[in-house]
Amino acid sequence: MPVEIRTPTLDEWPAICMADARAFGSTMTPEDIEDRLKLHDIDRFRVGFDRGQIVAVAASYEMDVSLPGGAIVPMGGVTWVSTAATHRRQGLMRRVVGAVHDDIDARGEPVATLYAAEGGIYEHVGYGIGTRVVATTIDPRLTRMRDEYRTAPGAVRYVDVAGDEVVPIVSALWDRFQTQRAGETGRTREVQEYLFEDRKKAWAGRNPVAYLVHDDGYAAYRIEGRWSDESPRGNIMHLVELVALTPEAHAALWQALLGVDLVVEIRSRNIPIDDPLPFLLEDQRALRTRDLVDGVWVNVRDIPAAFGARTYRSTDRIVVEVDGRRWAIDGGLDGATCKSVKTRPDLVTSHGWFSALLYGGVLPSALVAGRRMTARNADVLARADVFFTTSLAPHCQEMY
Repeated sequence: MPVEIRTPTLDEWPAICMADARAFGSTMTPEDIEDRLKLHDIDRFRVGFDRGQIVAVAASYEMDVSLPGGAIVPMGGVTWVSTAATHRRQGLMRRVVGAVHDDIDARGEPVATLYAAEGGIYEHVGYGIGTRVVATTIDPRLTRMRDEYRTAPGAVRYVDVAGDEVVPIVSALWDRFQTQRAGETGRTREVQEYLFEDRKKAWAGRNPVAYLVHDDGYAAYRIEGRWSDESPRGNIMHLVELVALTPEAHAALWQALLGVDLVVEIRSRNIPIDDPLPFLLEDQRALRTRDLVDGVWVNVRDIPAAFGARTYRSTDRIVVEVDGRRWAIDGGLDGATCKSVKTRPDLVTSHGWFSALLYGGVLPSALVAGRRMTARNADVLARADVFFTTSLAPHCQEMY
């Protein structure tokens, strides 16, 4: 009997959760299962059933995302993708993800994105890497803010997580922050409330989240306590989120983070690859890179809508052939149009790597060097590098 791919029912939610937990090597309590449903629309799931057993899952969140220039477009945040070990090499992942893509298309969401648990999978279903994630570590004992960037006391304060002011403050700041970098996603009030409640719980040996707030930003972190014989061996701070709308807020928040007592290491996956923090420190070497990996993978579902919604760094016309079909983008700092044409292409690539250009963080010349794209000539390639890229690297702090 062939595997049936369909939209599950609400009664099948617990079984979906258990299949996901098995696939990712985690566990879920009945409370976890009930809690997770608050963030999910069961109608956005597609599940493979083999004789009544769940053997493949994929889903998407209803989200939105910022593009270069500040436009916000609807997005399907693909998630929960897994196939049972007993059903590998049968094309089930492609089928359930394809069904989720069809659902995203039917909802009129021009972009699908995801975080990949494994890096070799999603190029085969039309995705390209749109952002990079840098994992960093700082030993605050080795450095401090340079004197000229230090902020007077009072600019940053802690917010009492037992009160009711965190969610309104964080929500308002996040909404202002989202459009600063391409790739950042929006959050509804319901999502913010869920995150706040979840962060009030201890997790993986780390304390509940503490919030530092500035008028133009906030930082959220957990402390992993490390004590021996009642003496501190040095706590580890895990930066959960950092939102800074101004250079002053950025410096003030980092000054406060570096000053937290008994911390010997600050770990983060939230710092953009072009963050100015190294230039603010007395010793740049105190900020170390632990890892640099792929971040968000992008699959543009509606090419004219997505590439026509962003802005470009130069006024130009670039024709890109994507899997045999040609698209002309006429764009500049004030906007763009994107339409199907038959004229000679400047660039030739696949759907996934064309999608990688949407956020502006990937140089076409890098794709050419990496054998993912070809260019008509060197002049066109130089123009395309300026045209597609952004002054700020795209970044996404939201994990989904």
